[in-house]
Amino acid sequence: MVGVFMLGAIIVWRLFELQVLKKGFNDDALYSRGVYPEIIRPDRGKIYIFEDDDYQPLAVNMSKYNVIASPAVIENVDEWVVTIAPYLGIDGLDVKDDGLVLIEEKETSDELKVLFEKLSQKNDFYEVIKKGIDVDEVEDIEKLGLEGIRFEKVPKRYYPEKSLFSHVVGFVSEDSECSEKRCISKGGQYGLEEFFDEELRGIEGEMKVERAPGGYIITSSDTVIEEARPGIGLVLTLDRSIQFFVCSALRDALNLYRAESGSIIVLDPNSGKVLALCNQPDFNPNMYFQEKDFAVFKNTATSSVFEPGSVFKVITMAAALDSESVTPETTYLDTGSVTIEDYTITNVDNRKNGRVTMTNVLEKSINTGAVYAVQKIGRKAFRNYLKKFGFGSLTGIELAGEATGNIDNLEKRSETYLATSSFGHGISVTSLQMVTAVGAIANSGKLMKPYIIDTIREDNKERKIVPQFVRQVISPSTAATLSAMMTSVLENGYGRRARVDGYFVAGKTGTAQVPKKGAGYTEDVIHSFIGFAPAHDPRFVALVKLDNPKEGRFADSTAAPTFGKIADFILKYYNIAPDREE
Repeated sequence: MVGVFMLGAIIVWRLFELQVLKKGFNDDALYSRGVYPEIIRPDRGKIYIFEDDDYQPLAVNMSKYNVIASPAVIENVDEWVVTIAPYLGIDGLDVKDDGLVLIEEKETSDELKVLFEKLSQKNDFYEVIKKGIDVDEVEDIEKLGLEGIRFEKVPKRYYPEKSLFSHVVGFVSEDSECSEKRCISKGGQYGLEEFFDEELRGIEGEMKVERAPGGYIITSSDTVIEEARPGIGLVLTLDRSIQFFVCSALRDALNLYRAESGSIIVLDPNSGKVLALCNQPDFNPNMYFQEKDFAVFKNTATSSVFEPGSVFKVITMAAALDSESVTPETTYLDTGSVTIEDYTITNVDNRKNGRVTMTNVLEKSINTGAVYAVQKIGRKAFRNYLKKFGFGSLTGIELAGEATGNIDNLEKRSETYLATSSFGHGISVTSLQMVTAVGAIANSGKLMKPYIIDTIREDNKERKIVPQFVRQVISPSTAATLSAMMTSVLENGYGRRARVDGYFVAGKTGTAQVPKKGAGYTEDVIHSFIGFAPAHDPRFVALVKLDNPKEGRFADSTAAPTFGKIADFILKYYNIAPDREE
């Protein structure tokens, strides 16, 4: 019994010695000389556009380095800090007989305090003291010959085009958590970087490395257990020339009409390819951390909803024509207003147009005419047409954060909701939904899924994305008839400023009030224009949206000329022959 008691006492004392008196023993053992596993970080997949028969990068990888300190092997901390301080952005230090002093008070004093806190961990072999330095800085620090210093190679994302494709591409956040094995990144944020984050990351590999005491890697003993697999590469459908022109035109429009923000999308209606997508304000993904307002990162063309206003009348007319509820020549008497369930709907400026046709309704953007047409269709049939056009659901584009919009008011039996939705109020859509739906009109009634990835590159192979037909929304004859009516809007109606010399262009203006939270509307407005060209054989469809412009009362004087400027460029860029005589 005495022997057992003595043995137990010895074991307890030894445990106390190891865990309390010799705290850090396990850390020391971990970094004693030996072979340990090490993660191999894969290269993140690159993002490109195809231009001039070559791949032009939009997102690439650069090598940066983190400076790692091992406090456990640093003997004279004060002298060590003074030597390396200038390379960490800390100056004004000196060592006196009684220790290190800060010669003059600077903003860097807080950084110095944090540095000393890290170096005070005497059993620690891994403290990141500076992130993201270049290879030249690594070489300069190595020349100092300091003990307890090593460098960790960290990939950094770089975007050569800066803000031009910012809302499409997004960005990759900086490394956030670092340990002995690796730094873990938050990954892709917004746009393609977030949507394809897992595929772009690749698959980590593993190797065994020999470490000397203190955690230093003896590279000559590296043994790869499993190779890292790089992430996939993405080639976009965007056309750089069109993107550049569109973004410039949007920036000019915001300045000229003093708008708060805006979006433009250009789509190939025959395939669903996105040719350009631009929002203002934008941001530089290389410097994303400098942005104070995170709202700037949001891709408003796909992630923000709005009440579309009068551009939605083309959708109402598509449903009315296709259901044979009206024809372009159908007439009705416009008295300037219509009362439904004690709610009076008026035309802009209370205009009274007398007896007009459905074509006149689009030309003059008559609210009461849209109400007349939707009443002929009926609530259930109209709601079904909107769903066929894709409203109230995701388009499925390969971008993070897409919104669905809302057409739930059409589920209610109220005739007022049916009436207001006919001219784009009481429902909400995204810019992408709107341009995709009108793309179906331009494409003989065929709705195509919008997409922004043209090719996926993986394992030295390329996989081309095939255009995806969604459904036949309206008949080809209805689409042709409506295209002619939309062409008349530019020839005889409020869309004249969107005309392009030598070409027939189809389109529609829209001026919508911005709803309040709860009920009612604010004084803010949204100006928009949607159209396609050439009208008889469309090569592109585009939507211009300007938020709350201070110059120009209606969209015919703001969004329409901006569309015309873009249409003129694209038609000439594609070298499309004129189809009319002036």
